[in-house]
Amino acid sequence: MKQGWRVFGASVVGKSHLDKGLPCQDAQAQAVVGSHLVAVVCDGAGSARHSDEGAQFVADQLVLALAARLHGGAAIEELHNGALEDVLAQIRAALDEKAAAASATIDDYATTVVGVVMGQDVGLFFHLGDGVAVAQMADGAQRISLPANGEYANETYFVSGTRWRDHLRLLPLGPGVESVVLMSDGCMPFAMARKNASLYAPYMGAIEGYLRSVNSIESGNAALAATLADPRTHQITGDDKTLLLAWRA
Repeated sequence: MKQGWRVFGASVVGKSHLDKGLPCQDAQAQAVVGSHLVAVVCDGAGSARHSDEGAQFVADQLVLALAARLHGGAAIEELHNGALEDVLAQIRAALDEKAAAASATIDDYATTVVGVVMGQDVGLFFHLGDGVAVAQMADGAQRISLPANGEYANETYFVSGTRWRDHLRLLPLGPGVESVVLMSDGCMPFAMARKNASLYAPYMGAIEGYLRSVNSIESGNAALAATLADPRTHQITGDDKTLLLAWRA
């Protein structure tokens, strides 16, 4: 099996925030540690006044913390058996401190989390709230971590919530994962097929085909951002959009 990963990601502001002059409240971060991939997408709550900062803080700090654990020799099995929850608790505590320093509350930085740690043979998705994670397998199957929302359609779960542990979901990934896709819910209407049963092949296949052909990550990221920001997407969703794609290099 191939070593290493090639990763592309972009976050763009949606039509509703463009119209109001608001920043993008999505964020993404990633790191490659030897044969391991660590990637996170966060979607800040639209009602939280500092959710753009919360999303970027949580994405960055989660990737840094998990990459440090992998550098230190931690096994993915340890992450699945409580270590990942411990890392998230530490980052949540740091977010609480950040809020206090700004005379705000942690709820002002509310954000969802969808991420992956994938090694040579095994890995896991971790998920709190909405968004989607998809692992594409060597046999053509797709393993999907679906969004989890509350009682109402416009409700979801955030790392700032007091019951965040109850809503944190871990999905183990076994051998055969060839590529991974993470997205915020703003991408789902055009990047996922009906009922979120799979990636929407006409759209995602074209994106992956192009990104596999580019020589530089920077130009690929710029092209991905331009695609997500296409005004034609405004007819489908007004939400911010984040898409991250990774495959074994």
